[in-house]
Amino acid sequence: MIRKALISLLMITLPLVSFTGCEKQTEPTETGYYQYLGNIDYTSSVSAYVWEQVDGEDEGVFGIQYRAVEDFNGLTSQSDIPVCLYFYSSSAQGSQSLTAGVEDLAQTLAERVLFIGIDGVYADDISTAYHVGGYPEFVLIVNDVRVSTFSGYDYDYWSIEDVSAWMSDNGYEPDLSMLER
Repeated sequence: MIRKALISLLMITLPLVSFTGCEKQTEPTETGYYQYLGNIDYTSSVSAYVWEQVDGEDEGVFGIQYRAVEDFNGLTSQSDIPVCLYFYSSSAQGSQSLTAGVEDLAQTLAERVLFIGIDGVYADDISTAYHVGGYPEFVLIVNDVRVSTFSGYDYDYWSIEDVSAWMSDNGYEPDLSMLER
């Protein structure tokens, strides 16, 4: 009984001890979505933002790695955690700063929500399938069901903090204090 309580306590507190960037970390649990991902690829038009060991760094150094999505439909329909699709346009000015904010969200929600970056310029079939009306746009999928959309074009001005609030409104509270360490 005590052993089960300690294991439960550890399962709750382990995600709270993460740090930002490339600092020494405890290794995250590998979840079932990895089977749909390929190699690290910063040029792929559809990439998962995965918090994991950084290749070529000391043991225990973690950061956001871009893994090519090899089976998009399998990933969105069979993922064991919610998936947040981040549609952007590589040709749009300022997309890099927004993507940096999405990486922060991916880190603070690691192992609770998987963020997938989709360049709508090159993956227009996916944008069309999700009826994306403009970039950027975020689509939250839980158990293969689209549960919510954050459409950037619906706002005169918004920031990554608004996206963070949208995630919180959907039950996925990012721990942004992890980014201050």
